[in-house]
Amino acid sequence: MKSTVLIDTNVILDFLLHREPFYNDANAIMTLCARRDVYGYVAFHSVSNLFYIMRKYIDEPRRRQLLKNLCNILTIAVANHAEVQKAIESY
Repeated sequence: MKSTVLIDTNVILDFLLHREPFYNDANAIMTLCARRDVYGYVAFHSVSNLFYIMRKYIDEPRRRQLLKNLCNILTIAVANHAEVQKAIESY
């Protein structure tokens, strides 16, 4: 059975911006997701956060392309109000 992982915003930034000292680990995780060895997810709100944070480093067209590519590797995790409440109550 394949593992499912929720990839944190900072891990994605480490990967996309080649930030050291964590780039190699982030690259390994993203490679597993790209090869579909694990199911990778990113939180819905992380996408807009990534776009905003990367503005200091990457121009807008390139940021858009990077996020499109990211969506080909990771699944966007979305939850509605009822799902969040259910998750809180079941813990």
